[in-house]
Amino acid sequence: MSRLWDVMEMALGDAERAEVLLGDPRTRRALRDDPERTLQVFELRAQEIQESIAVRRARGEQRDLAVVTAHRRTVAGSRLPA
Repeated sequence: MSRLWDVMEMALGDAERAEVLLGDPRTRRALRDDPERTLQVFELRAQEIQESIAVRRARGEQRDLAVVTAHRRTVAGSRLPA
């Protein structure tokens, strides 16, 4: 569920950025003159989001593995004779 919130947060950030960009007359002119090139900005952002999700997923897996390893070490350490 947290991944969904992350994606929603990024999407809302994109929406805010789009509103700001459309408020700028230079951006509106660029969008009118060359829409494909202007819209590539948002495609690049979408690629960033996909990469960010993959990085977060990998970090989560590393964190989970570290927790399991630490737990195993703790359990193994408690079995050692005093």
